[in-house]
Amino acid sequence: MNRKQRRALGRSGSAGSGGTSPRPGRARLGAALADYRAGRLAAAEQACRRVLELDPGEPQALHLLGLVEHGQGRTEAAIDHLRAAIERDRRNPAFHHNLGNMLRGAGRSREAAACYERALALAPNSADSLFNLGHVWLELGRLEAAAGCFERALRLRPDAPELYNDLGNALADLRRFEAAAAQFRAGLARRPDNIEMLANLAAVQRAQGEVAAAQASYERALALRPDHVESLIGLGAVLVEQGRAGDGLRCHQRALALSPNHPEAHNNLGVALVELGRAPEALAHYQRALALAPGRAEFHNNLGIAHERLGRFAEALDEYGRAIALKPDYAEAHFNRAHALLLSGNFAEGWAEYEWRFAVAGDQRRFAQPLWAGEPLAGRTILVHAEQGFGDTIQFVRYAALLAARGARVVLEAPQPLLRLLASAPGIAEWVAAGAALPRFDCHCPLLSLPRVLATELATIPAATPYLAASPERVGYWRDRLPPARLRVGIAWQGNPRARHDRSRSIPLREFAPLAAIPGIRLVSLQQHDGLDQLQALPAGMRVETLGAEFDAGPDAFLDTAAVMGELDLIVTCDTAIAHLAGALGRPVFVLLADHPDWRWLTGRDDSPWYPSMRLFRQTEPGDWSGPVTNVAAALAARQR
Repeated sequence: MNRKQRRALGRSGSAGSGGTSPRPGRARLGAALADYRAGRLAAAEQACRRVLELDPGEPQALHLLGLVEHGQGRTEAAIDHLRAAIERDRRNPAFHHNLGNMLRGAGRSREAAACYERALALAPNSADSLFNLGHVWLELGRLEAAAGCFERALRLRPDAPELYNDLGNALADLRRFEAAAAQFRAGLARRPDNIEMLANLAAVQRAQGEVAAAQASYERALALRPDHVESLIGLGAVLVEQGRAGDGLRCHQRALALSPNHPEAHNNLGVALVELGRAPEALAHYQRALALAPGRAEFHNNLGIAHERLGRFAEALDEYGRAIALKPDYAEAHFNRAHALLLSGNFAEGWAEYEWRFAVAGDQRRFAQPLWAGEPLAGRTILVHAEQGFGDTIQFVRYAALLAARGARVVLEAPQPLLRLLASAPGIAEWVAAGAALPRFDCHCPLLSLPRVLATELATIPAATPYLAASPERVGYWRDRLPPARLRVGIAWQGNPRARHDRSRSIPLREFAPLAAIPGIRLVSLQQHDGLDQLQALPAGMRVETLGAEFDAGPDAFLDTAAVMGELDLIVTCDTAIAHLAGALGRPVFVLLADHPDWRWLTGRDDSPWYPSMRLFRQTEPGDWSGPVTNVAAALAARQR
């Protein structure tokens, strides 16, 4: 959240408030106050000291002298005089408030909080003290207390837009995004041209996943002030998240042109460069961001990602470790560390870190029954619940057989569309659709936590295939409906576009054209839903057979696909559920992988320890599919010979 607006109400208490009983030097004190308010600090100081010569204990003179000294940069002397004023008059809230301001300015936040609390005990309706105390609580990490102060201040000053901004920021820090957005909107209703509030509303909308709304809010802010750096940075980040990394890059470049030493702009420019496959350039911007703002865990995390994209796993792990040292509960850094460890084959450490996926997603399920931690299962029922995508479920359902071999009765909860396909998996006693009532069970385990509990290493991956089977009835139905050819090759090119990193893993269909040109080959589309529009724009001479509207048109996923795979000579696919299905069926499958693939495909090998029938073809340059497709074409030509 943008913090610039947070100090707007941080006024000092009245320099002249207090008792009015006649005392020596009252006229001089009035003159001193007039000089102070006019900015004539030397004259004000001289007048205060003359009053104190006449009456050394005059609290108002001590208080005003402290304010004057503070204005002259003599903070410690100012604090001493404020404390002396309070010794003479403990009932004046302005004395406590202004001492709090001085202590806060000196970085002594806890002492400042005590002063503001004493001021509020004397004047509970002081919006200024509530405002300043709220910011002190923010500095001390007490977010709920800060939000409470801003709420109280807002009830006293409902027409102060700055307070809506402060409360919105505190609520956003508490991840109460909907409530935060409501406060920003209320403030903007009173001051529509408040740039900071618009940017803060956009940041909350982005955190809620409302990227289109966030883009509109940032653009509205930039229409009011085209040089607003924070909005340029935010808009750039939103554009990158929408797959428009080039446009996002230009936003960050504009921000850096306006503010060359802005650490966030350097960091976010690095993110855009990584998305564009330009990780070497990103390294310099992340390092510059850290030089400008040392100790930012997010910058170390992003620097780790850049190193990992370049295959520098030791450096990546070092940066993730630094991020975690700075912020031990930094879920994204733990998850990224898991990815680097697993991708490099370090399963022992990687599985443990991979448990942070729940904190990243914020959706770990809770049951009354205990989480299984590896204790004996004989005679017990274990609920295994699927998670993540269809491909993950297909890959890891193999672990049910290992649990059954330990004497467990295995209940699998999985998405309804997969249940009929998974019915052929060994070791499962009962299948339950996600969201349906669960049967009795003794313990539970998320599906992708089983490798950790069972201490899976590279050498102990349960790789026996096939562990899924196609329906004989469906096989018979599709056998006579497939086009004849010397070599029938099923292809899939598009993953779920809503999945993380789909832009790098999916392949434009036109890239498969060299395969279609091989004599005697028929390409058969196994693609479903997303990406089918590309069939209408094939390059000249490229032909792809489709299986009609009835292909996997029912409520069950992949039943027809599994049957058709049994009648194909080969499957060629991007990294999607089709790859896992082919591997689980034991069918020959070529998988084309991005230069930086998902952790399960490891590095530096053309086979998969998870699927013996699989062969991997890897990019050598980010975004360039011509290399792996050329290698697949050569392998297909060799099969023909």
